[in-house]
Amino acid sequence: MSRNSKEAPYYIVGLPDEPIEAAEAKLKFERLSDELCKVYPFIEEIRAVVKSKKATKDHARYEVAVEVYTPKETHAFSETGYNIAEVFDSLGPKMKRLLSSKQSRVTATHGEAFRKLPED
Repeated sequence: MSRNSKEAPYYIVGLPDEPIEAAEAKLKFERLSDELCKVYPFIEEIRAVVKSKKATKDHARYEVAVEVYTPKETHAFSETGYNIAEVFDSLGPKMKRLLSSKQSRVTATHGEAFRKLPED
């Protein structure tokens, strides 16, 4: 399936009601998703679920769970924090690291498993 001019398949659910925080978090997630889909074209969907728990009247603690769906596997990531934008910032390197290690194992051998042959 080619992705010429197709939007990155990402979804975010449960953004906070504050418009500034929600807009900033959405922008960070969109950038991260676009970046991941450009580098790793095998991604089928990226889904983020944000849950907020009010610790005090002014302060909320956010739990973000992100799932990345590929043809063979589903990768799950989660992070918590008091600033939702920083939570998405810290999720980015984790996601890139795991996906790049998965891709490098496959592309290094072109999908074939090489075994060492016994020497005569």
